[in-house]
Parts: sequence; structure tokens; C-alpha cells
Amino acid sequence: MTIAHTIEIDAPATNVFALYANPELWPIWDSETKAVGLPELRRGAAGWLEPREGPRAKIRVTEVLPNRSFTIEGQLPLCRMTFGHELTGNGQRTSATHWVAFSGPLAFLFRRLIGAGIDRTLPNTLAGLKRVSEEGGAVNAG
Repeated sequence: MTIAHTIEIDAPATNVFALYANPELWPIWDSETKAVGLPELRRGAAGWLEPREGPRAKIRVTEVLPNRSFTIEGQLPLCRMTFGHELTGNGQRTSATHWVAFSGPLAFLFRRLIGAGIDRTLPNTLAGLKRVSEEGGAVNAG
């Protein structure tokens, strides 16, 4: 089971992706992220993410398609959490979808323990992305 939420943003995908491309600025638009230590958004890059609640987690970028998507993985005991971020658009308007999937022997357990919280907070994360993107924060952040 994948948890996914989508929001429409009145800004080009390039502006939205510029926010993604600056990991140290993620806490500006993602209220669930306290701090990020990721050198850059490129495939294979590794670092950490500290959520608003919970312990700091190691993360690794597994895919980046500039101005379209990126995927990050985090490891839990016998479980992998995959976070996807996808953009589709028609020039001045962008649809942003963020999703989370759990895999591995204990996926069922972690989906139950933290999945509901992620499902509840993803709309707030997307609302922050929309607000900062539409205010031109992506251009100013870059």
C-alpha cells in the first residue's frame, strides 16, 4: 500500500523543483522536517533527515529526474521507506504528488506504526510547498 497526496500549484515545475534541489531549505516548506544534512540532490547522495518528531534518519537519494521527480529511501529495522516526489505540469501550473511506500519483512508493522501519521501530515507538507512555490521562494532560494 502506498500513501499518496497531490496538490495543484500555480507555478512552473522548474520553480517547484528548485525547492527540492536545495535540501538544506526543505524545512522552509516542509513543516514536518526539522533539519536535513544532504550535500545535494543527486542520485546516490547520502545524508540524514531529522523529522519534527522522531529520531534523525539516514537517507539516500535513489532517483532524480530534474524538474520531474526524485525519490529518497530510508532504512528501518527490516523495512525500507521510500519517499517519492513527482511533478507534472503544463507550463505555469504544476501538479505535485508526494508518496510513501514501505517494503520488507516488517513493512506491515511500520506502515501501521507511522503510516497514519505520514498520511495525516503529507497534505500540510504539500500546502507548504505550494505556498513557497507560488510566492517565488524557489527562485529566491536558488
